[in-house]
Amino acid sequence: MHLRPVTLRNQNLYKGPATSREFNELRNDIQQDLTSLFGVANKHDVQIKENMDILLREQFFMQNRVEKLERRVKELEIEQKAKESGSDSKMLRTFYHMEGLKDGDSTKQSSIDIMRGIISPLSTKMQSKLSYVNDQGKYVIPKSLEVTISESNDTEPLDAGGNIQYYAINQKGIESAIDGDRNTFWINTSQFARTSGVTEVYGMIHIKIPTDIMNNVYVNTLLLNPYPEYSMTISDIQYKGIGEQWNRLSTYPTTKDSTGKVIPVSVDECSKILLSFNRTEMTEVKIMFKQPYWFEHQNNRFFIYGFQDIKLEYREYASQEAEFVTEYSLNGTGRRYASIQEPTYLAPIGCPQDIAGCVSHKMYYDAKLTEEFPFGHKISAPIQTVYIKTTLKKVGETVPFVKQMELSYTHKDLDE
Repeated sequence: MHLRPVTLRNQNLYKGPATSREFNELRNDIQQDLTSLFGVANKHDVQIKENMDILLREQFFMQNRVEKLERRVKELEIEQKAKESGSDSKMLRTFYHMEGLKDGDSTKQSSIDIMRGIISPLSTKMQSKLSYVNDQGKYVIPKSLEVTISESNDTEPLDAGGNIQYYAINQKGIESAIDGDRNTFWINTSQFARTSGVTEVYGMIHIKIPTDIMNNVYVNTLLLNPYPEYSMTISDIQYKGIGEQWNRLSTYPTTKDSTGKVIPVSVDECSKILLSFNRTEMTEVKIMFKQPYWFEHQNNRFFIYGFQDIKLEYREYASQEAEFVTEYSLNGTGRRYASIQEPTYLAPIGCPQDIAGCVSHKMYYDAKLTEEFPFGHKISAPIQTVYIKTTLKKVGETVPFVKQMELSYTHKDLDE
């Protein structure tokens, strides 16, 4: 915030007041400046404490995540040592960074979301369904947008159908989750006595989309940034179209129970997530979640949950195809490739999973992609670096998203 003291407008500030009128104006200006400065200082004092709380909570769960990843790395190292008697190896490529990655055909650009670690065809137009941008370039939340927040916990009785019974809670601050500003957070704290036995808090956000300001009610993308990241569990996501029927989001993960009934799969310790689905008419959406972690203080349990961002969008894609090139190198290992299999891929949670017809690969031995070589054949030349060109093809309404690629290969020593 830029604060310019009104005292600086006084023409005789440095010479001193020439009349009693100027003296009184200077005193009034000084008082106004001091009042403004104290007001800003008090505001910043509150914001600094709030931001410190946000950072400390995020740090706690980030550290928890790091420890889990470190344990997994050690497990993988042990597994790798057990396999060293053979020559089969794998390389895993994720998309949280740009190293070893470049565009293919300039007319078939891809889009890399480093925050979520996913790659997809480039979207040429995004239409937000929860807010709009005004003439000053700022996001504005329409008055017709309705958001209801409900809560429950694992000590509350279920209804006759075995479903969670939610009760409404304060909606204060929820606009911070849908205002398009990454620097704002909606955070709710639920407090229970330690003796209450509460070990999980359930939540539901019910959003009624402001259809009166939209050209259409089509949606194909939902983005969620939970807070604290890696703590909350997303339990289910449902929507309502023009009719009164509630449906589960088509790409939300599901499974079948012992009776064959389709049930949602929980996304545990959820990070930033993007859900992509075919064009869908949507007027309302419900996001169900739970918080199984709590902080204890003075014999109370504090369950903290919220969202940094909730976005509903309709994305358009100008090109049917996107290309990107990935470099896989053995430089510095003293080894060369003996054979390379076609890469396998993993689609992210919440995106189309059956995209076999949307993803294809070609292999080259040089960075200029001069000559294509087949997968699975024996490599006689001392090749240490290969380049895989991946094509993502939009088929109908299905847009392919890829979270990681795995390259299987055999190797030999360079002097063999």
